[in-house]
Amino acid sequence: MKRIASETQLYVQLAHRGDPSAFYALFNGQIRDLYLLLRSQGRDHGAACDEAGRRLAETYRRILRSRPFRPDKWFAARCGLKRFDASAAETAASKAEIAAYERFAVRAVNAAYSERLEFCGDSGGNVVEKRPLIVYAAYAAAAVAVIGFLFFSRAALSVNFGRFGAEYKLSFPQIAEGLWDMSGLVRTDDASWSRSDDAAAPPPARPQTAETAKRP
Repeated sequence: MKRIASETQLYVQLAHRGDPSAFYALFNGQIRDLYLLLRSQGRDHGAACDEAGRRLAETYRRILRSRPFRPDKWFAARCGLKRFDASAAETAASKAEIAAYERFAVRAVNAAYSERLEFCGDSGGNVVEKRPLIVYAAYAAAAVAVIGFLFFSRAALSVNFGRFGAEYKLSFPQIAEGLWDMSGLVRTDDASWSRSDDAAAPPPARPQTAETAKRP
């Protein structure tokens, strides 16, 4: 498990697991800026709340599939807050409207959590998306392909560091031979890959001398 070294990382971890309170605590300042952005574009209070609720729900679903390293930039990229100056748009809405929107935003994030919880059907509160079976099947196929390559390949990978005069070589034939030995199989189509070490080798031919050449 990755070590959590800051409050932000803790909120990211909890939000990734689906905690709506952690999501709101992580992005509360930008959630407010989102409302000001929408009001500065000419929307009234109701239209701004509806659009903000839609974007917040989509962003909440996205964080269940990722753990952003820079959550502020991640949220800004998905909600259109890049290059937006919130301080210049504070006059677009009154304090009462902003306070009403903040209460609406909390309900919108909780509604997104409830929707995911109902979709997952987990009474334990787990809303993290599970990987489909096809993903695990693809991983297994890739592992089998790599093992098969090491098992049957005769290629060799050599890395030479000329500056230091060192060379490192990864010999796939050696790995393959070790796998063959572990498997207990016998390869008969190629003498270099078969386990013929235990078989008795034929005696070497005796050199022919002048005396043996005269014998019939």
